[in-house]
Formats: sequence, structure tokens, C-alpha cells
Amino acid sequence: MIKLEIGKGYEKEKIIVSKNEEIYVVGNSGGSLDLEVILEKEGASANIYGIVIGRGNDSYKIRTTSFHNAPNTNSRVHLKGVFMDSSSMDFFGMINIDKVAQLSDAYLKNDNLMIGEDCRVNSSPQLEIKADDVKASHGVTISTIDDEHMYYLMSRGISFSDSRDLLIEGFINEIKL
Repeated sequence: MIKLEIGKGYEKEKIIVSKNEEIYVVGNSGGSLDLEVILEKEGASANIYGIVIGRGNDSYKIRTTSFHNAPNTNSRVHLKGVFMDSSSMDFFGMINIDKVAQLSDAYLKNDNLMIGEDCRVNSSPQLEIKADDVKASHGVTISTIDDEHMYYLMSRGISFSDSRDLLIEGFINEIKL
């Protein structure tokens, strides 16, 4: 297991995976991360999970690239972001499957919860596939807190801020760090 914390500066990480690896990314105050994960041996697998929280003027620039350079490799990238105030994120995710990486399976997902009126997220998931027998997909969601969910919790006597905190926790709870 590898844990990476996004700091205020620029971080570049290259991780070569021969077997199975879990990588956790956490950001709590802005910063930049360029993460390359290279699956170099047949059967290698990498799961990359991330949670970033933006407050105030926090700004994130995150780039992930999963290189499938051998047959029968698997990668999962799932990044969740919660953005408040004027925080922002630019996310670029790439799955690159080489011609020799037949029977590979790759998935890239970025889910974002926008709480501040001035927050901003740009998310660009991409696939570059040179092999012809693979499974690859990507997706992005950008949402806000549902007023009906807030109403339901508040009608049960839970305060506004506690209701909001519960909904945020429920959003990010899928990823266990």
C-alpha cells in the first residue's frame, strides 16, 4: 500500500507495478500531483483511490496516467472531490493501453461534490487504446447537495451544518483511506 499526500507544491510520482498495488491519494489544502502508474508485468493490478477537499481558495491540479504495458493488467482509478467556497480542481486522467496489453481491464472515475457557489471543477478523463481486446471505461460526475436530502435530515432535528456534514461524509465514504 502506498499513501500520497498532495502538498502545496508540485509532486511527481512514478510507480512501477509488477504484481498488485493499492495507492491512496489525499489532498486537504490544494497542490499539484502528476501520478504515473506503470503496469509492466502480465497480471499486474493497481487500484488508485483519492479524496481531495477544497476550502477557501485551495486549488488542485491532478493528473493521473495508468500505463498498461503488459497483457492481462487491471487498473482502477477513483478520485472523489468536495469543493467549498472558491476552491477549484483541474483533473486530467488518462488510461493508456499499449498494443501488447491484450485482455487488460481499466476504469477511471472522478466524482465531485460542489458546495460553494464560486467553486470550479474541470475534469477530463481520456482513453488511449492501441490493443483491440480490452475493457476500458471512464466517467465523471459533478453534483451538489440535494435539497430534499437536507430537508429530510433537518426535519428529523439534525442541524443544517450537521446535515451537510453527514451528506459529505456519505459522499466520500465509498473510499476508505
